[in-house]
Amino acid sequence: MGSAISRPSVTASRWFALAGWVFIGTSLSGLLFASLPVRLIDPAWQLRLMSAILSSANILLLGTLLVCAAQLLNEKSKQLEQRSLLVRKVASWYAILLLVIIPFQFHAGFRASGAVQASENERIELIKKIVRGVQASTNEMELRGFLASLPSPPPVPARLNAPFPEIRQRLLTNFDSQLNAANYQAGELRRERMERFIADASRNTVQALLMAIAFTGIAEKQGPLFGLFVRLGLFRYRD
Repeated sequence: MGSAISRPSVTASRWFALAGWVFIGTSLSGLLFASLPVRLIDPAWQLRLMSAILSSANILLLGTLLVCAAQLLNEKSKQLEQRSLLVRKVASWYAILLLVIIPFQFHAGFRASGAVQASENERIELIKKIVRGVQASTNEMELRGFLASLPSPPPVPARLNAPFPEIRQRLLTNFDSQLNAANYQAGELRRERMERFIADASRNTVQALLMAIAFTGIAEKQGPLFGLFVRLGLFRYRD
């Protein structure tokens, strides 16, 4: 009877270990490809990497559980015991990484938003510069010279179909409309970015905290966070 019971357990432990390592490998490979190309100082890349870490946490957690379960099904295997111990140690450091993500995502998010805002401000400043240049033009030659110096000069007919003051006023009215539209659009986009960022950051914070607790529970005393979570009231089943 003892042999009949242990044989299925050994077989099950092998399948559990195999499935666990496949899940772990799938998670890590997905994380690797999500980080390419590497741009360490780019806040958008940093946000994408943190999102990939959180997205891969579920599969990584499942793989870690299967590897640990394989060792429980075959406690006599020294190889499974060593691999389970390694996975639990790595899980403890992965939990720390998840907690580090929580404040760092806000820093990267504000930097990414600032870069987009700077690009929008450059467009607004360019329109303001055009308005000032048109206002400063006193004749047709100066106006044509100024418009030709712009990065994207507007089309100007060879002969004006109205007196210069009227043409200048038309241009000012047109560029004033563009300036008002650019300011309004920038404000709306800034509000939408902030709302989307707060929603994403809140969701990521909750997910990172829950996953950190889960990986710490697997690592138990192998990691530095276990005692902290115990003092916070978690893992009381061990008392």
